[in-house]
Amino acid sequence: MVGSDSNVKLNYQRTIGMTTMDLGGKGFYYPNDTAITPDGKIYVLNRSLEAGGGGRGMRVTICDVKDEFHGDWGTFGPGVGEFMWPSAICLSPDGRVFIADEHLNKIMIFSENGQLLDEFGTPGSENGEIDAPSGLVINNQFEIFVSDTYNDRIQVFSLNGEFIRTIGGSAKLNMPWKISMGPDDHIYVADWANDRICLFSQEGDFLTSYGETGTGNGQFMRPSHVISDEEGYIYVCDWGNERIQVLDSAGAFIQSHLGSADLSPWAEEFLIGNEEEAESRARTNLHKTDIPYVNPGDRHEVSGHIEEYFWAPMSMAIHSDGCLYVTESNRHRIQVFEINTMSS
Repeated sequence: MVGSDSNVKLNYQRTIGMTTMDLGGKGFYYPNDTAITPDGKIYVLNRSLEAGGGGRGMRVTICDVKDEFHGDWGTFGPGVGEFMWPSAICLSPDGRVFIADEHLNKIMIFSENGQLLDEFGTPGSENGEIDAPSGLVINNQFEIFVSDTYNDRIQVFSLNGEFIRTIGGSAKLNMPWKISMGPDDHIYVADWANDRICLFSQEGDFLTSYGETGTGNGQFMRPSHVISDEEGYIYVCDWGNERIQVLDSAGAFIQSHLGSADLSPWAEEFLIGNEEEAESRARTNLHKTDIPYVNPGDRHEVSGHIEEYFWAPMSMAIHSDGCLYVTESNRHRIQVFEINTMSS
């Protein structure tokens, strides 16, 4: 854990996770979404590396905000209750686990222990049909909002899959990715191919949008997720720029963070038991910055060389402990940030 600076909104606190592939267990493998229960249990959706591949590492890992590992579950395949390209995870108010698969075009419903309860989804573009669902959120009326990415819309269903309404047509969404519901009850959409974020009422009224294409403050490059906190601050996973940006409730830029990860307790435990790995790591300068990049302006290339930086930040969650949990796919970890009440 590092010291806190009250003059910024986000302060890095710690890291959760490490890489675990074929055998599962304590770790992640290309995680792309998380959901956190009120008591701090974290459901991490491991997407693996390629759609329709061998399913290596594709599973749900359960841990908690205190770094305890609680197990994992999930089965690769095209069958009922199986994954081939899992894309989003969320929890219902009664504790059920909902998972979208954008290759199989379906939403699966599990118990907290991984027992399949139901699934729904029909491929297509008509009302009630979906094409590459990549974001999920559930409101207190037990309606599930689905980011219907290739159909450029958000669809709303009952929790048993009955179509209710469509959101987003008037805003001309372009491949919307992950979505969230704010404390203000608005729906926040990462409008991926438009390089902006959009806000809607739950009934579907377009409220506003923020952002434009670019690498500057308040500009986005393929944002993957957006959420907001109780004070109205907005947090954006600026995926293409390999960073998190913070905006105020009016969309004005507040802060940008490139990531500050150090070793997680899981990784430290692994290195204690694997001396050769630890010795190799000790000989390597993982913080070297004078690297002759092919393109120094390419954030993806830079992030790929610097261990503490974000490399494919995919999604976020805010917990009641006052922290922001950022799921980072390419380094198989979650970076945790303290959310400050900013000094005036």
